[in-house]
Amino acid sequence: MVTCRDVNNLDLDGVELLTGEVGLDRVVSWTYFVQTKPYEDHMNPGNFALIVVDYLRFDIEKTFETMVELNALGISGLAISIVDDREKIPQKMIDKAVELKLPLFYVRWEGATSWILHRVSGS
Repeated sequence: MVTCRDVNNLDLDGVELLTGEVGLDRVVSWTYFVQTKPYEDHMNPGNFALIVVDYLRFDIEKTFETMVELNALGISGLAISIVDDREKIPQKMIDKAVELKLPLFYVRWEGATSWILHRVSGS
């Protein structure tokens, strides 16, 4: 069984836990790349969600709203990557993740070699 703590302990280059230490023992059942609504048709409890802020499908405000919606669906954790590292995760989002006890990770865009990040963003 894999948990968000295991994901954090991988100490992956460019991946940083921003908050949500109290939720690190949530079990990860699958990875879900957030793209298509309605999310409940594609999401399962325990999914570890990844959102790419690409400024087409998602901007920061839409990402905040989606984080709250996905948490209600039972995600185990959330990772956010912002195209070209244009902006930081806002404190409002970090504070909400604390309130939700949701592990919130930031994935640096620059230098990320995963083809998945590029495919998700459409580039």
